[in-house]
Amino acid sequence: MTINVRVHNHAIALPPEVEVEEGQEVAVIVPERKQAGPGWLQRAVGTATSGLSTDQILQVTRGED
Repeated sequence: MTINVRVHNHAIALPPEVEVEEGQEVAVIVPERKQAGPGWLQRAVGTATSGLSTDQILQVTRGED
């Protein structure tokens, strides 16, 4: 059986209709976090200290070359 639940305060609460015996071992698959942000954000990384003007930064984040 596969179910989707949310983690709250580092705990997983099973829905009442899911019957699991006390002490029974279950498998939890934790998805990997994405390292990079959205494309526009990734392109903007490092621009704050590069000496670019606001217009130049906007061009970079919009993908305008």
